[in-house]
Amino acid sequence: MKTFIRAEDGSDNSVIYYDEDGNKLIRYWKSYEGQDINEASTRSWRNNNPGNLVIGDFAKRNGAIGQAGFVPNGKKTLKFAVFPDYATGRKAQALRLKEGNMYIDLTLNELPRKYTGVKPGQADTQEVINYRKAIKFFTKFDMECTIRSLNDEEYEQLLDAMKKHEGWREGREEYIEIKKILGVHINKKHIISEFLVGNSMSNEWVSKKDAIVLAEAGRLYATVVHTKGSSYLRPKFHQSSFRQLVC
Repeated sequence: MKTFIRAEDGSDNSVIYYDEDGNKLIRYWKSYEGQDINEASTRSWRNNNPGNLVIGDFAKRNGAIGQAGFVPNGKKTLKFAVFPDYATGRKAQALRLKEGNMYIDLTLNELPRKYTGVKPGQADTQEVINYRKAIKFFTKFDMECTIRSLNDEEYEQLLDAMKKHEGWREGREEYIEIKKILGVHINKKHIISEFLVGNSMSNEWVSKKDAIVLAEAGRLYATVVHTKGSSYLRPKFHQSSFRQLVC
């Protein structure tokens, strides 16, 4: 499986990851129809984002490859960042707390207010109260110590506690290896009539019509072009011309 370079919202709260060849990984919200919401996968897992960081300059600088899922109470203007893998998302979360002066000198009691966006002068929300309880329960730290004062091991414990509070429940995922065009047949009118399509599992010759159906379903790495009265395939950007694949 190659490195994922792009990610986006899928249907029914799923997240779709794409690699450079168009192969995709789908992380589903529910593993099966009718699954209880409290047993379904969490946003943080689907996004490889244990700290539930929002998309923005910071997340993009630190490896985010897309965005998926609206931030609650964000008036549908903010989305969560998606990272290519867990390690990148965890590293971004670690840097978020220590980079600059936004969080590093806050006490563990103060951290949840800032992290969840509660403004000065506003009362603690229930989320802030629960966040404090989670940090205290999972770390057993003095809640008046600052983030700066934590040693490396303690800092990892804090990140683990935040991950647990933010929610990290895995679910079902599906890897789809997209088919590639490996060869073409040309008819007597010098028009491509058949395509040899395949992946690591199998190869087969299909008609032009069936190849277009595959491409439109996201199962064939090619671009569908619709013109008045007809449709045809063309290579993706940087791909070789199909004429070079004549068999």
